[in-house]
Amino acid sequence: MNPLLEQESLTLVFVALGIGIIGMAYGRIKTKDTLKMHRWAMTGAIALNLVSIFVVMFPSLFAFYTDPSMDAFSSFSMLQVLHGIVGFPAVAMGLIFAFNDLPVNTKKWMVATAVLWVTSIFLGAIVYFTMPN
Repeated sequence: MNPLLEQESLTLVFVALGIGIIGMAYGRIKTKDTLKMHRWAMTGAIALNLVSIFVVMFPSLFAFYTDPSMDAFSSFSMLQVLHGIVGFPAVAMGLIFAFNDLPVNTKKWMVATAVLWVTSIFLGAIVYFTMPN
């Protein structure tokens, strides 16, 4: 994978994190206008993450696991698996909210989504910085 593209992906995810933090702040104010801004900010953050996932992360994952010299049980591989396990529900839950399919206890689900999302970004940054050449 192109190192410049990987760097841009990390940058895109951190921009999405910044937008998400702004969106979370809007969501805490809870007026009609700020909740609308919350929705737009969080949907934008999800969209940026999806671009990074489909343009860089999936192709990198495919290239890594199709390499014949790859060790499936290496610490780096396990880190990638953990990142995926935490990240998949975060993205899925974010998409559920983006398409306005809100659960009954919305606040708890949003908090859980935010925790999973931030944890996934943290793990993804570790994946990026420990990536073998």
